[in-house]
Amino acid sequence: MRTDTTVRDVMHREFLGVSESDPLRDAAALLIDEGTNCLVVLRGGEAVGRLGCRDALGALLDAGTEAGDGGDPGLTVGSVMGPPLPAVAPDDALATVEERLVADGVDRVVAVEEGEAVGVVTASDVLAAGAPRTGEGARDPLADEGATGNPRRGDEAMMGSDGGVDPAGSPTQGVCESCGALVPDLVSANGQAVCPECREV
Repeated sequence: MRTDTTVRDVMHREFLGVSESDPLRDAAALLIDEGTNCLVVLRGGEAVGRLGCRDALGALLDAGTEAGDGGDPGLTVGSVMGPPLPAVAPDDALATVEERLVADGVDRVVAVEEGEAVGVVTASDVLAAGAPRTGEGARDPLADEGATGNPRRGDEAMMGSDGGVDPAGSPTQGVCESCGALVPDLVSANGQAVCPECREV
């Protein structure tokens, strides 16, 4: 694993963006067509918000109910967008990205250079690049060797046998199998490692 990997090394330079004035129906169709759960809302090149699939769906369902016939009430992305995704610099280390993902409870960050969005890094990108785990949730899988006589290896070393909680019952850090967010406290629900928010749904 390289410890000098930066955002620039792994960021997607081509990412899905919409403008505040775009019709919400078109943005929702883009979410579906591209199989993503979040779009970056841009004003020029500046990231000013985000449109999550739940926000878009909720607004369209509410508008359809109010219209009575499911007609388009003229909603725009700007009328339902959420706050901007956390920003990082292209030269930031991946460990910095991991900290932002966990601290903000999101599954992606925007790389910003000179005030303009130049790329996106997802939690999956960070995990695939092998960013070191930091903070309280970090565990050394080889540290378990003294307790069991054998070092733990593979997926079970990180996820535990029940998919998100280590054998001692402590929550583990990872990517939620439901919403895709990188969180410090995965829990096991219905055989999946999920974040506390998705467990409640």
